[in-house]
Amino acid sequence: MSGPPRRDTPRPAALGHLSVVDLSSGVAGQYCGKLLAGYGARVTLAEPAEGTPTRRMPPFAGDGDTGSLLFRHLNQGKAAVTLPGDGHARDERLSELVAGADVVVRDGTAVLPEPAPGAVECVVTDFPEDGPYAGWRTDEMVHQALSGYMNATGRSDREPLYGVGRRAYYACGTTAFVSVLAALRERRRSGRGQRVRASVFESMAAMGQNFVTQHSYNGTTESRARYTGLLATLRCADGHIVMFAIRDPVAVCRLFDAEHLADDPRFDRPGSFIRDWDELVKVFQDRALRMTTGEVVARAQELRISCERVWTPEELVASEQWRGRGVVRTLRHPRDGGGEHALGPVFRVSGSPYLADTPAPERAAPATGGEDR
Repeated sequence: MSGPPRRDTPRPAALGHLSVVDLSSGVAGQYCGKLLAGYGARVTLAEPAEGTPTRRMPPFAGDGDTGSLLFRHLNQGKAAVTLPGDGHARDERLSELVAGADVVVRDGTAVLPEPAPGAVECVVTDFPEDGPYAGWRTDEMVHQALSGYMNATGRSDREPLYGVGRRAYYACGTTAFVSVLAALRERRRSGRGQRVRASVFESMAAMGQNFVTQHSYNGTTESRARYTGLLATLRCADGHIVMFAIRDPVAVCRLFDAEHLADDPRFDRPGSFIRDWDELVKVFQDRALRMTTGEVVARAQELRISCERVWTPEELVASEQWRGRGVVRTLRHPRDGGGEHALGPVFRVSGSPYLADTPAPERAAPATGGEDR
């Protein structure tokens, strides 16, 4: 009778039994493919003859097919094939790839052969294909504006703030990944594949939490009005801290050795404490300048006050927490052993290794058939 498995025995990857073809051309679809590759799926990026568009998207770190840092981030752990430029040869190669796939990720405009009956097809679009915005041309800023995020971000006396990056498209890529997993779970039960859809527009609406609910309930929208709670950003001797003091205003006074303020008639009621919060912050700011961020955060935690240091990117990379979680990893190129820094998994699957551990692929010669991995 065999005993329990040894703890040092490698566990199989959660998605190691899956073959995925990534036919998408943008951030959302290729990020979905990266997540699938990260948990073990064999993902092949199928590119047009001129290369996938993300190879030409900034920021860049050098020339060549993998000069785009965005492309390198989105396609770690994948293999790549280049589809023939000739229409008939391209269609044949596409049919071959799709026929052998458990999952196909594609853009909404792509015209493809039918996948196998048990395959999961994930269609990624900017907007729902049957909605009023279906024909719109868009980008990250438009999605942030339509979702209400920009209207609620920034100072009330200034223009709305655009959150940089491609957060809307990463949100959609995550939605697509979760949708694929749900469809695969259903396939285990019924044996049937299906088509799932993920749009950037709907993903941002879901991220908006109360924005949609608020408007549906009373017709109002979130604004950039000043937050009425006890929130402050303070400069300390060696940096900044952010403090959220909604639970116990008296404890905040104690944090900065200003207990006498708790008995001040200006602050003797919760409402007056909030109303005159700016005056309190001036006192706290003066005291904070004499303390380090570490001192403020440690003392705040003892007093059960929500408070944290504002970290720089360099400090985060060097932090004990990021090192312990493997947030930044080093990838080794299989050909020359060279290394490059990359972000690790955004979450972990219990018992499954994270396998997006090879650099993004260089462009392959046009494929004409046969195995690619």
